[in-house]
Amino acid sequence: MPIWTVGTTEGQDERIEADLLTTEGGALLALSDEGLMLRAWAPGQWRTVGHLTGRDAHPAGTAHVHDSVVVGLPRR
Repeated sequence: MPIWTVGTTEGQDERIEADLLTTEGGALLALSDEGLMLRAWAPGQWRTVGHLTGRDAHPAGTAHVHDSVVVGLPRR
């Protein structure tokens, strides 16, 4: 299962295993292959999303985050 890193507005990075990430109404949703929601971030609670591959995705690998694939901008 792919591993993603989600940068939150608090400056923390969360890692999650999910087959698919999508946005809906400003929210970020992590879904399993069966379409089950694994995690959700409310609008304004997430900033960036990156896909981790190779050694980075493995817990023993080095911490290197690839370029962001999704960027959430706060609504005004």
